[in-house]
Amino acid sequence: LIATTALVATAGVAAADVSLSGAANFGILDNGTDGAVMYNNASLTAAMSGETDGGLTFGASLTVRNGDDVDLDTGDLANNPAALTALTATSFGNIYVSGGFGKLTFDSAGIDNLMDDAGTNVQDVQYEGTFGALAVTLQADIDGSNTAADGDWAAKAVYSANGVTVTAVTNSGSEYDATVAYAVNDMITASVNYDSNGQTTSETIVKVAYSNAGVTAHLALADDDDDQWELGLGYAANGLSIAAVFAEDGEGTKTESDITASYDLGGGMSINAATNESGAFFIGSKMSF
Repeated sequence: LIATTALVATAGVAAADVSLSGAANFGILDNGTDGAVMYNNASLTAAMSGETDGGLTFGASLTVRNGDDVDLDTGDLANNPAALTALTATSFGNIYVSGGFGKLTFDSAGIDNLMDDAGTNVQDVQYEGTFGALAVTLQADIDGSNTAADGDWAAKAVYSANGVTVTAVTNSGSEYDATVAYAVNDMITASVNYDSNGQTTSETIVKVAYSNAGVTAHLALADDDDDQWELGLGYAANGLSIAAVFAEDGEGTKTESDITASYDLGGGMSINAATNESGAFFIGSKMSF
């Protein structure tokens, strides 16, 4: 009788899904100045999703992180201090509702600003929608915490058809970024980018990229006050990935370099390493559960 009553009470309720996933990193980091240190961190994420009777999907996630806060991006290696910042945080993210209208994401001060490469300014609400060959993203900073330059809103439009992709990004701070890319064939892509607020001033970048059978390469020429040219080479096969990027430092006195390597051990574990021209490096392992 109790079992029958429970079945009747839950009839018509859409099934919900809750899943757990985790990640961990550990290794040795040397910023090229302060000597080597050990780093480690771990995170646990609970992802929840469901569907309404009318077909809307919704979800949320909760992430708990602990350990050392360390940025393993090759270009930022020299900025990591020898005494790593302790990381203990609990964050909500990706609270969303989606349907035929598109997708709405709610995450107070947790959405990367479309026009902020540094990631220091964030948005609160985001809309994503696809209309044929056109994809649109709109963002809003509800609490007004962003700087005037980054603005209270940002917008992005991507149109792709017949091998041509046009991308335009702007915000209420009157910044804009536009890229036109053309796929010459399955291996070669050419693009031109203009950024009204580049690394130091407005910049134009012309780039040609090649990709075939695990081999990648690109050459980019810029007219900004920093890197005037950039050459990238990469190779990936059988779980091994190696990439190297070389660029002129803007003063013409030396060549900057970022070299990365990783090997996938399978089962969610990989070995990763990187170094750059400053002598900074890291070597360690990344685990996914």
